Amino acid sequence: MSRVPALSLAYFRQHPLRVVLTSIATAAAAAMVVWVVSGYDALLGTFDRYANLALGRYPLSVAPISNFSQYAPGAIPSPAEKFVPAEAIAMLREDPAVAAADPFWVSQQYARPFVKEGETPIPPYLLPAARLVGTNAPEPPFDLVAGKWLSSHKSPTPTGVLSELAASGMKIEVGDHVLVGPPGRVTKVEVVGIVGGVSIEGWNAQVASSQLLVPSIGGLYVSTSLAEEILDRPSQISFVAVALNDDTDLTQFRYHWATRLSKLGTPCQFQEAHDVEEALDESASAENLALQARAATIVSTLAALFIIFSTLNMGVNERVRQLAILRATALTRGQVGQLIAIEGLLFGTIGFVVGCGAGAVIIAWASRSAPELLTNGAVVGPNSLMLAALCSYGGALLASLVPAIRAMRVRPIDAMSPPPSAPRHCYSVRGILGGLALLSVYPLLALGIKHSDGAPFVTFMFSGLFTLSCGFILLAPSIVMTVDRLASPLLARLMRIPPMLLASQISGNLGRTVATALALTVGLGLFVAIQTWGHSMLGGFMPGSWAPDALIGFKPGGVERPVAEQVAKLEGVTKGLPIIVEQPRLLEDLTNSAVRATVVRQDNVVIVGVDAEPAFGGDDPLFTFRWVEGNAREAVAKLKNGRACLVPDHFLTETGLQLGDSFQLVPPNKPSQPVSYEIAGVVKLPGWHWQTKPTGFRTRTHRSAALVFADYAAVENDFDFHSSSHVWFNYDPTLTTPEKLAESMQALYSGALGKEVGIGGALNDEPYVQINTIDDIRALVNGHATQWLWILSRLPLIVLIITSIGVLNALLASVQSRRWEFGVLRATGITHRTIVRLIIAEGLLLGAVACSLSLGFGVLAGWCGAGISQYISFFGGMPPEFVVPWKEIAKGFALVLLLSTLASLWPALTIGRKKPLELLQEGRGSF
Repeated sequence: MSRVPALSLAYFRQHPLRVVLTSIATAAAAAMVVWVVSGYDALLGTFDRYANLALGRYPLSVAPISNFSQYAPGAIPSPAEKFVPAEAIAMLREDPAVAAADPFWVSQQYARPFVKEGETPIPPYLLPAARLVGTNAPEPPFDLVAGKWLSSHKSPTPTGVLSELAASGMKIEVGDHVLVGPPGRVTKVEVVGIVGGVSIEGWNAQVASSQLLVPSIGGLYVSTSLAEEILDRPSQISFVAVALNDDTDLTQFRYHWATRLSKLGTPCQFQEAHDVEEALDESASAENLALQARAATIVSTLAALFIIFSTLNMGVNERVRQLAILRATALTRGQVGQLIAIEGLLFGTIGFVVGCGAGAVIIAWASRSAPELLTNGAVVGPNSLMLAALCSYGGALLASLVPAIRAMRVRPIDAMSPPPSAPRHCYSVRGILGGLALLSVYPLLALGIKHSDGAPFVTFMFSGLFTLSCGFILLAPSIVMTVDRLASPLLARLMRIPPMLLASQISGNLGRTVATALALTVGLGLFVAIQTWGHSMLGGFMPGSWAPDALIGFKPGGVERPVAEQVAKLEGVTKGLPIIVEQPRLLEDLTNSAVRATVVRQDNVVIVGVDAEPAFGGDDPLFTFRWVEGNAREAVAKLKNGRACLVPDHFLTETGLQLGDSFQLVPPNKPSQPVSYEIAGVVKLPGWHWQTKPTGFRTRTHRSAALVFADYAAVENDFDFHSSSHVWFNYDPTLTTPEKLAESMQALYSGALGKEVGIGGALNDEPYVQINTIDDIRALVNGHATQWLWILSRLPLIVLIITSIGVLNALLASVQSRRWEFGVLRATGITHRTIVRLIIAEGLLLGAVACSLSLGFGVLAGWCGAGISQYISFFGGMPPEFVVPWKEIAKGFALVLLLSTLASLWPALTIGRKKPLELLQEGRGSF
């Protein structure tokens, strides 16, 4: 064995505990990468299997070209719908190479089982997504499992065919029934057949596949004419499934038709198996998991980097004389650098091998014992191994760079020099100014510059985070010294330690302290950033004070207006107004949702009809809006006199419209007769999304661009309403409760219908009343947001636990280097308890430095992330509100201080048990 590797191994044998701790931390970082990336590898494998079966008996399908993309984790996109022109069917059927060209119409409605008397209904969250698809195809797209296919003759009763997956999930057989259709127009459909199909496992995979226009998207197949009856509108062509004659060359056929399809009124393209797989690989779901994989790799690499750097740097500090002697007798300058690099690579190799093995074992255990943890499945594939190697070896090589350069600068004469005393560090003006300059880059990119849709936002985000990180690295020495000067005296008094003993302990070895604190900041800083980002984004989605106390819905068809008006007379109700709700499409795609759809860039709006004067006018209106443009008096006059409306301020931002402009809406029942509404006022409507979601306002599709208010009479006339769907009201909680109001409204609704009605829900689309208080909606929003934020915070918290090993390493090194000092202190009367408290205090100071760095980095990164999310996130568009969630951040700080305390206990108790003579004799022994 050559001299350099032998020396590296000798150093490892000399410091076994240090090597073990560093290797464990590096292996844990690699194992975390394997865990996260295994979901992405599993997703790609699922896509490959699914794509080969998704088209069924058809080798091709024709669908509109879509350039939609979005980045929000788990977001279900809602781009403006495009349809295949009818002329394409005739053109394809005229081609002698085409054996069949069957159009399919995909809807946004989903079937659910009809519950027989005495049966226990399946919870909605356990039901499969059985999407309604209309087709007149003479043969099923997949093999028939049971029953028969759709008849070409009209059946006297509605009939349909379920996919095998849907039938199994609903526990339905041939002859049973399902319900499908919008609220109030539900159709009972008899299942006459069950066809096979292809299932796809994993939540992200299911979301991605639901966006494809291929035969496998269907859950309930019905005839096109029945689909028109169910949806109450003319059919359209979502995609065309194409079968070819046996002697047709598929490649030549595609080449021949590609130009013709692209020149249609709505440009279209062919899809075959490899196109489906490519579309899935490029889907938002795959991009999201890929982004998570890259983020996990970066975070884990940083954790491994700082932990290995701290270990190597400590080794260089302790071996200055040894390295100088080696330079004088055996090694060149380059070989000394190789010595440190090999030590780093050994750490990387141990971390990679052990981490991949541990990751594979954990995944295997989770697959058997806790599969719910693997929402997308898990496969240790090439991406997992490649990124784990990048984490381990990349972190090790980067960590070796500075220690290797420092080791190469050691001169042979340094062997004769006495050990250097701890230098007295001063604030670096250059470092402070450079750090502050770097900190300004991300805020400028995210908040200071207005961007267009085509800007490289992901590059901006990573560049901003990089400069932010570099800025805090430059500021870290100054922050360490500030914490030492301010916190050390206070902590010394609290822990009854002589202040001079604790003074300058963390700043005396500045490099070790900075490296350890930065390692902790990787996890804690990301945690603070996620919490700040999430709570700042949440501001636009939390229902504000503009909304009345509660809303009652009369499901599914509403009640006559005179009946709805009686709600205002119920005991405890102080004010109430009937409303009607519709979700029409915009005649023009004013928000450019076809280019990039977001939560506020959609092709439709929710319009609410309400009596304008009592709702918005007078001294005590039902809705207490904050007016951005216009005023209540003028707006109410316009609403009462014609087609005018109030819109939220973000709607003007996304559409470019102004106060006084008009836009056209398409009534669903009269698509050829669009109606125009003038913008009479602009108001702030924070939280309107969640105000419309649980209340059932989104009657046509699951996303909408805005909540718009107009006069009751105008909406009633334009959208052909004959009943009030809801009542918005205020109530006095000292006189009544939501439960009592629900019972009163149940009696009111039951009397109007002459039959029993339920509360909160009913089987098989039977009538019921549903009450939603504003407090319940806020609690729902906060609960969902908190749950998701803590799910996102799992990765940084795991990293934080891993990097806490670095604190243990640093404190062990600190204690080892001061054993003689501790021996002298014990010999001069300092008790062992004081020594123990001193070491614990050092751990707390390290944690305090990490908290200070993390607070600055996390708050800035989170707020800038909220700004950049306006451009890249599906949930962008609503103005974020800067929020620092101190309660959640305090929990993270408490965890860091706890981990720092626990990490300090081992070295503290070890030293505390030693007698003064033992400490003096051991001197500078290694650990």
